[in-house]
Amino acid sequence: MNNCVLEQPEPLLYGTPSITIRKSISRNGGQPFEDSDVLVLSSRSTSDTHSKDSTQLYLDLRLSKPLLPDSTITWSFAGIRVTLSSTPLRFRWNHHIDSQGRDGPPDEGTMTSCDGEEVETGIGVNPETGEQEQYEERWIDQPVTPATPFAFLTSSREPSESTGFIAILGDHVLAMRQNYSPNDTEFQAVRMRISTSSSSEVLFKQSADTLLPLLESALSGIDNWKESPWQRGQEITLQEERWTVWDAGMTGE
Repeated sequence: MNNCVLEQPEPLLYGTPSITIRKSISRNGGQPFEDSDVLVLSSRSTSDTHSKDSTQLYLDLRLSKPLLPDSTITWSFAGIRVTLSSTPLRFRWNHHIDSQGRDGPPDEGTMTSCDGEEVETGIGVNPETGEQEQYEERWIDQPVTPATPFAFLTSSREPSESTGFIAILGDHVLAMRQNYSPNDTEFQAVRMRISTSSSSEVLFKQSADTLLPLLESALSGIDNWKESPWQRGQEITLQEERWTVWDAGMTGE
């Protein structure tokens, strides 16, 4: 794997990467329910997440339940999350790729904490109806195994120009890709579980013929880190494609 580091050093990142699952969603004040298996992997942040304009990379994959290899995508998107305000804590999730299309209204929500859960409220698109509705989502952070490698990769140096995103964190792997040429708007996605350093299981895939070899190359690259993890801003080669490291390291460091 050929690597090179970009000439301009990237800013340091803060905090820890996170694994988040959704517990429930309610719309327009209705009863909470959960019809999707939702996994979000998020990188470290460019500053404290409560600081205005702090950014982090995220991948959000929502699959029909129960989670099976032939589940369907209920919604999936990836990009940069921006902190809009600290009081109240409010975020915007920029959808640089989106299984529903990138031309939707802004995805913004206000966050509060309640009983160990993160509660997100706002007005957003219901992917089933395409209409704007009030919603409340409850999120739970999952533990991250310490002293394990993680990586967040983009297919272009600028996430806003990227058509592909990869996240490897704990025993979770997500990858998404969406090209926008006139003849190719197909949304590609993979969710994997890492069992051991040399074993992984594909939990879900859609149009993943090119994504799976990229993931295998990325996982092989991480296995070969030894004492030299990838660095933020570094360019790496996966299956003869150039990818950029948005964040990488060892958890707990």
